[in-house]
Parts: sequence; C-alpha cells; structure tokens
Amino acid sequence: MNRILILIILTFITVDAFSSYVKGVVRDENNEALPFSSVYIKNSTYGTAANINGKYFLEVKPGKYTLVFSFIGYETLEKEINITYNKPLVLDVVLKRSPGMINEVEIVADKKDRAKMIMQKVRENRKKYLDAVNNYKCVTYLKTSIEKELIKPEKNDSIKKDSTKKAKDISQHFKKERLNMIESFSETNFSKPSKYKEIIKAHHDYAEVRGEGGKSVTLGLEFGEENIIPETKFEDNPYILYNDVASADFNFYKNLIVFSAISQQPFQSPIATGSSLNYSYRFAGSFYENGKKINKIDVKPLYKTEALFSGAIYIEDSTWALVSVDLSVNKAAIQFCKDFKIIQNYEFIDNKYYMPVRREISYTIKDGKHNILGNTRVDHSDYKINTDFPPKFFNNEVKIFDVNAFDKDSTFWNDTRPIMLKEKELEFIHKTDSIKTYYTSDEYYEKIDSSFNRIDGWFWLKGIGHRYRKTGIEYYVSGIIEQVNPFGIGGYRHKLPTYINKEFKNKMLLETKGFIDYGFRNEDIKGKLGIGLTYIPLKFVRTFITIGDYYDQINNYASIEQTFSRSNYVRTKDFSIAQRMEITNGLFGELTFEYSFKDPIYDLQLSDWSELIFGELNTPDEFEPYKKAEVKLELKYRYKQEYLIKDGKKIILGSDYPELRFIYRKGIQNIFDSEVDFDYIEFGAKDNVQLARFGSSSWEIQFGTFANRNNLRVLEHKYFRGSDRFFFSDPIRSFQLLGPTLNTRNEFFRANYLHHFEGSILNKIPVFNRLKLSLAGGAGALIINDQDFAHVEMYAGVEKIFRIKKQLFRLSVYAVTADNSLNKADFTIKFGLSFYNTFTDKWDY
Repeated sequence: MNRILILIILTFITVDAFSSYVKGVVRDENNEALPFSSVYIKNSTYGTAANINGKYFLEVKPGKYTLVFSFIGYETLEKEINITYNKPLVLDVVLKRSPGMINEVEIVADKKDRAKMIMQKVRENRKKYLDAVNNYKCVTYLKTSIEKELIKPEKNDSIKKDSTKKAKDISQHFKKERLNMIESFSETNFSKPSKYKEIIKAHHDYAEVRGEGGKSVTLGLEFGEENIIPETKFEDNPYILYNDVASADFNFYKNLIVFSAISQQPFQSPIATGSSLNYSYRFAGSFYENGKKINKIDVKPLYKTEALFSGAIYIEDSTWALVSVDLSVNKAAIQFCKDFKIIQNYEFIDNKYYMPVRREISYTIKDGKHNILGNTRVDHSDYKINTDFPPKFFNNEVKIFDVNAFDKDSTFWNDTRPIMLKEKELEFIHKTDSIKTYYTSDEYYEKIDSSFNRIDGWFWLKGIGHRYRKTGIEYYVSGIIEQVNPFGIGGYRHKLPTYINKEFKNKMLLETKGFIDYGFRNEDIKGKLGIGLTYIPLKFVRTFITIGDYYDQINNYASIEQTFSRSNYVRTKDFSIAQRMEITNGLFGELTFEYSFKDPIYDLQLSDWSELIFGELNTPDEFEPYKKAEVKLELKYRYKQEYLIKDGKKIILGSDYPELRFIYRKGIQNIFDSEVDFDYIEFGAKDNVQLARFGSSSWEIQFGTFANRNNLRVLEHKYFRGSDRFFFSDPIRSFQLLGPTLNTRNEFFRANYLHHFEGSILNKIPVFNRLKLSLAGGAGALIINDQDFAHVEMYAGVEKIFRIKKQLFRLSVYAVTADNSLNKADFTIKFGLSFYNTFTDKWDY
C-alpha cells in the first residue's frame, strides 16, 4: 500500500512539472495490435509511434486536441480529447481497413508532381542548412528503457511477484521486472565535420550494479601475437543501441547517416543529393502550425532491401526546411533488430537555424521467446550555435564524466527530467531506489558474487571460481573443457589453467595467470606462471613477469592442422619481463627481455593416432638445443585515438586513421651464455574504411627484414600461416592457398585486402534481394626473398549474416584462386565464419 502511495506521489510530481499525457492501444477490428502505428496531434508535427504491441504514450499539455491515428492500409481515425491538469487520459482505438481509394488517378498524379517540386526545393536548400551550423553546444537529456516481453504471453504472466522481496541478488530483481532504464543529463558540444564532446553531468544506469557475469570458457588456444593495446570496454547492454549523441548523427541534411549498430551499410537520407534514384515521394497534404505552412511528404523506398527509410517528412513551405521526420528503416536492411523507427522534431533557433529538439527512437529485438522493446528519448535545449570554443577543446577525450555524475538522487532527476515517464518506469525507479542501499552493502556484494562463486552440477565442466568485489579479489580454476587436451605432446595431457586477480581501490590491478600440464605417456610435468601489476591505470603502465617450462609453439598463428602437429612444438624453458605503457595518447609501447632455452622434442614418445592424422607434419624439428637472450621493442600508434575516462579507467574508443606498427628484435650473444646474434625490423599498417554506400574495406601491409643474421636459428625466423583445407581464415592476416607454413630469414613483403559490398549489389537484384545475401572479395600477395618466392591470390564469395541471442555471425562461402612461383595455379571452395564485436562495432574480418 505504501509503495502504491509513493508511486502516485511520484507520478503527480512528474505530471506537475511536465503537464500530462495520453496513452492507449491501437488495434484493428479483430482486436489485433497495429504495431508502430502513428499517433499525432492534428495539424502539427508533434506525435509518437506505437510499439510492436500497439501501445502508445504521448506527452501533452492541458487543453483540447484532435488526435490522428493512422496505419498503412487502414482508415485514418480522428479523436477529440480534452486534457486537464494532473489527469492522464487512457484512450484505446480501433482502426478499420481501408476499402481502397476511388477516382484517384488525377489526384495522385498532382500529388506526385507537387511532391517532386517540393523535394527539388528541399535538395536545393539542403547544403545551405547543412553549412549554416559550424558548431554548437546544448543541454541534452537522454532516457533509454528496455522492456522484455514474451512473444506469446503465458496465462499467468501478468501476475508478477514483487521482485524486491527475497531476491538472492539484484540480477533476479531486473529479471523479474523485465525492465532496465538509463538516464543521462549532459552538455553536448559539436564541431564540424563530426567532432563531439559530451560532458556528462548526471548518469544513472538502474541496473549498473547488477553484478551479472559468469566464468569464461575457452579452448585454451592462443593464435597470433598478443596485442599490446589493452582491450578496454564498457559492460554495455547490447540491446541498448543508442548510448549517446555520438552513437549516430541523425542529421538528415547529410547525404548519409551512419548507424553501424543496426546496419553496416550507411542509410541514405530522403533529402540527399540523388535520393530520387532510391525513393518515391507523394504529397500528403499541408497544414498550418504556429502560423507557418507545413507540407507533409510521404516517403517510400524503391528498394526494400537497401538501407533506406520509409514514412513521412514535414517541410516548411517557402523556407523548404525540415521541421519533422517520422521514418522507419527497411526491415531487410537491419541486422540486429526486427524494426527501427525514429521521430525527430526541429525548432527554429535564433531565427536562423533549424535544430533537432526532440528525438524518439523505438525498436524491437527478438530474443528467443521474448521481444526486447527499446525506446530512447532525447531532448535538446538551450542551444548556442556557432559559438567560440577554447583552443584544443575538441581533443581526443570525447566524453567526460563529472565527479558527482553517478551520485544524483531521485530529487535531482525529478527536478531535472524534461519529459514524463510511464507508470511502469516510475514504479521501476521506486523499487530500484528503495533497495539500492541494500544492494551496495557488504551483505549484498557477497550475494551477487554468489552467481560466480556458486558450485552447481556443471562446475566440473565450467570450472570453479570465487569473486569478492568488496576487496577486488577474484580467482578461477578452469573446468574440464579447458583441462582436457587429447591433442597434447605424446597424446593425452591434463592441463590445469588458473588465475588470481586483485583490483585495488585506486584501480591498480594485480594479475596472475598460469597452468600446470601433465602428460601421461611421457610422465612429464610442465607449467607456466605470469604475474603482472598495472600501477598507473590511466597510462596502462604494467610490468609483467613470466617463468615456465612448457611445450611452446614455433608458429603461434599456424593453420589448424599445423597447430596440433608435433612439427610446430619445441620445449621452452624461459624467463621474461615486459614493461608496457601508453607513451602518449594513441602511442603504445612494450619492451620485453626474454631469456630462454630451446630444446627439440624428437626424443619424446608420440601417440600413434597423431602419426596417422598428421603424417609428415607430425615429425618434430631436429636442431641443436640453444640458449637465447632477446630484447623486443614493439610500438603501435593510432593517430587521434578517441577515448573517455570513467570510474578512474581510460576507455579506448579507437581511431579513424590507420594503425601503425613497428617491431625491433635483438638477439644478444654471450649474455648468460646466449648463442644467438640477430637483428630483426618490421613495419606494418592496417585500417578499416567505409566507402559510403558501396561497402567497407579492410587492408594490412607488412614489411620486415633481418638486418643481422650472424647467428640466427630457424625458430627465430619470420613465420607465415599455412592454409587450411576447407576453412577460410582471416584474409587480412593469412592466405588461403599458400600451402604449408612458410618461414624466412630474409626480407619479405605482405599485403592483404578485403571488401564487403554489404548488399550494395545484390540488394538491387530481384529475388536475390529477398535472400539478404551480400558479396565480398579481395586479394593477397606475399613476396619472400628466399628462392625468389612470390604468391598472389584472389577470392570472391557470398555472405549471410544471422543472429543467435546477442551475437551476430557472418557465414560465407568463397571461391579462391592463387598462383605462385613454386606451384601451379590452384582453385578451391572454402567456408568461413566471423563474429561481430558489439563494442568496437567491427567484425573479425
């Protein structure tokens, strides 16, 4: 009873500050919901869209209005309403199917001609409005709510228990509520062409302390060289597509709108130059709003699978400026959502500029038996346009959190929030705030850790761990999946990987990782231990020490077949110490000293089945054991790397420029009886480029040479990945028809290129466009000074994107052809699978 009373008070506080609202459901004559139907105040550009269940919510001030309800294929319905102070209105409506238009031939032609004339004027003035705003600052409020609903609700689904009672951890609270909400209040700063700087004054993620997360399970394989640039990321909800104003620049005066969270292909604006090649337009009438004549233009894409919009745009007569858009994106063009819609309203600022002041985004994501209903509301106010910013204000730190941004209470949000919230959202906030004290207590921390610490019937498979957030300590012993190694040296080996980490309150991080490995056939114990301390977190300054006696890979990025064969392994006893740091923003360096003893494994007993499977590849390399002392310097540079700092940690967001790489390795003779003496230098660069609506390209080049080979052992050569028989490996880092693993002690040059057309070709071909397939192609070249070896290959393929839960996959079939100086030209078919990283908005390849 008290909870309901408090909720009513909260509702009245919000209503008192922000007028009132009307809500309801739009259905058809069969009582079926009409998803994403439009609800507008008559003769205005102000309105909203219903969600997938036909439910709508529209804030309105007290007064008399006529609401207009519309849905494609149904008769438009008008309802007169009277909104009084502090009295929200519930209005459900039923739309009837349209019997069809009669005698519309001449009218349609006139409407098309009228629309053609208006759109021509809009395009002529597009650049004028685009160029008018060089920079601006404004106040931004952003609210995103995520609701989870069963697609086919159970009969008792409406009876929901109070999640604040007897919850074992806060994740159960959010699971039962099936809701999450994030609010932020910030100062937005923008400068052409696309530079943002967001100063977050207040931020509240109501589920941020949920403490979810389980044990990681991997196969224990390490491919490729370790990246010295640390992977830093948010624990973002991938279902929240729009996190801030930089997530997507919905500036419809630009030709292209990039929003990679829902489509890899940029969307073409309905008023873009050349948009008439992709859109049809129809004049839908005009009305007067605030004394100005507004033209409504219906927009329809000509290609249903292209990244295009459909819906309505509102154009002010005589000035030909956008005053509102109500647009949905082509469902076939989006890869993560079922549907996506945006409503954006503009205001005339300083009698010069049309700027967006209200943005409402609605989308639906299918998650198993549930629909995820996303709704984002953005309000901009207090614009200052073409103002003077301090020198170097727009640096690489794109987002700044005020010291007290995370400490704002309910009173602050009630006083600051410029919009109204739904009753469900208000109730959710009240429940969450009422238990917040408990969920930040020592007792609670022990309980949320229990999801990680819990030992269940699957612990033998997943592993056993313990996390105590209050002290920052976490340890983990892997399960059977990582322990069992049937492909080990000599046959079956049992491996026990583990780690112990501790994060201090000042964000320093102590890391340990290692393993013990036992082989039954040779009765040998091997192991490796690493200990590292990151002691200047904002500069990623870390010292890492490793010691071990283990079977090491000669080429840690070999083909799958080569990886498990005995020819790719040696016994290594080593000690190393590495010092990493970010020298300046975007420039990372790591200096490593390694002392090791290399020993061949040809005297070990090998399993019979490995001889049968790998054949000649299973023969271990024979060489004289030797000692090695080596110094390695690696530098990586990302020009104008963007970042933000949150909770004392630097979060790297990436760069729009190529990444440069330099490696220097020095084998030092006579130090601790070291026998090697060599110098190796390597240069490299790589980048990903979006080529407007024609797709995206990735490339990488690499050049290296041994400047000194006085005592260079074969294990220290430069190695290249051998090709797999049927698997299409990452074409930016490897070759598909190179044959076995190659190495060199001389100069080499490598270049790789891959282009994804992202539907820009097949989307325009009938029948094919319904399959949602895309083309891809590329090439690679490798030149090695040894034996004048040269290899060139080309490939082309068809790709298909699909989603399982929160993960996107891209399945591909490629035709590959190659020729080199040692073998005849070859041709084969290969299959590939790549994964999408929702944090970096990039695919593996």
